[in-house]
Amino acid sequence: MPTGPNPTRRRLPRGPRWAAVLAAGLVATPACTGRLDGYDPVTSQGETITDLFSLTNVLGLLVALLVAGVLGYVLLRYRARRPGEPSRVHEHRALEITWTATPAVLLAGLFVVTVLVMVDVDEDPPPAENPLLVQVVGNNWWWEFRYPELGVVTANELHVPVGRPIRFEITGDDVIHSFWVPRFGRKMDAIPGRTNVMTVTVEEPGTYQGACTEFCGLQHAWMRILVVAQTPQEFQAWVALQQAPARAPQSDVALQGRAVFLRNTCINCHAIQGTIAQGQVGPDLTHLGSRQILGAGVVPNTPENLKRFIRNAQEVKPGVLMPQFQTLSDEDLEALVAYLEGLE
Repeated sequence: MPTGPNPTRRRLPRGPRWAAVLAAGLVATPACTGRLDGYDPVTSQGETITDLFSLTNVLGLLVALLVAGVLGYVLLRYRARRPGEPSRVHEHRALEITWTATPAVLLAGLFVVTVLVMVDVDEDPPPAENPLLVQVVGNNWWWEFRYPELGVVTANELHVPVGRPIRFEITGDDVIHSFWVPRFGRKMDAIPGRTNVMTVTVEEPGTYQGACTEFCGLQHAWMRILVVAQTPQEFQAWVALQQAPARAPQSDVALQGRAVFLRNTCINCHAIQGTIAQGQVGPDLTHLGSRQILGAGVVPNTPENLKRFIRNAQEVKPGVLMPQFQTLSDEDLEALVAYLEGLE
C-alpha cells in the first residue's frame, strides 16, 4: 500500500504561495476550530490545483503590472502640452496586434494547462493501489459517511487513512449540497439521484475542516465536516472500534438512559447497532461518544452540550429537524446523556 505522494502524478512548477493568499482571504469557522484553508493542501490532487491557481495569479499580476505601466507611460508621454491642445494620437498597428495577441496566447495556454490538470486530478488510481470507498450523503443539515467495504457508518466526522487513495461517491438525500474540504483541494456537488465521484490521496495526518458550499436551507452554514486523517494503523484501530456493537451501559445511570432512549421516539430516527433502534432518518449513534462534534459542528461534543441539544435542539441549531424533548424529566435526561456519551 503506498504511503507517500504518487511519483507518477504530473506536477506544475510550483508558484509562490503568497500569490494565492493575496488573491483570496481565509474563511474562519467559529464552531470547528481552525480555518477553511485551501492554500496548504494535503493531497497530491490539491497540490496540482493549487499550483495552477498560483500560476494563474502570477500571470494575472504580471499582466496587470504591464498594463498599468504602459498606461502610465502613455498618459505621461502623450499628454496635452497646453490647455486646449489635443493629445497626439497616432495609429500603431504593431502595438494593437501585440495587445490583442498577448492575452489570447496567455488564455489559450492557461486553457491547455487547465485541461491537463482536470484530467490529472480526475484520473482514477490503478486497482493495485486499492482505493478505499467512502459513500458521502448530504442531508439537511448533516453529513453521513458510509464505508460499505468495512461495514461502518458514521456522521459528520470523516476518518481517512494517510497514503491510501480514497474514492468518494457523493450524493444528496434531499436538496443539492456541496462537499468541500479545502485542504483536499477539490469540491464536489452532492445531488439527489446522482452520484459524483472524487478520488484523493491524503498525505499528511491531521484534523481538517470542511463545509457545505451549496446553499441548502436554514442551517447551511452549520453543515460542517471534521476530517481526521490517520496513519494506517490508527485508522484500522478506529475501524475496529466502529465495527463493534454499541458499548453496553457501564453504570446503573447509563442503563436507565438506554431504557429512556428505547422507549422514546429516538428510535424512529436514529440507529444504535445491537439494539432495537434502527432508524435511518438521523445520524447513526452507535459510537456517538467517540465523536468530537455535535449537530454537524455547531457545538463540541460534551455532556452539557448534548443535554442542551436533546432538550431543545432548536435553541442550539434553529431549523434542525430533531424534535424537542421538553417532557423528559431532569433525571431521565441526565441518564440519557450518560448512556449516549458512553457509546464510544
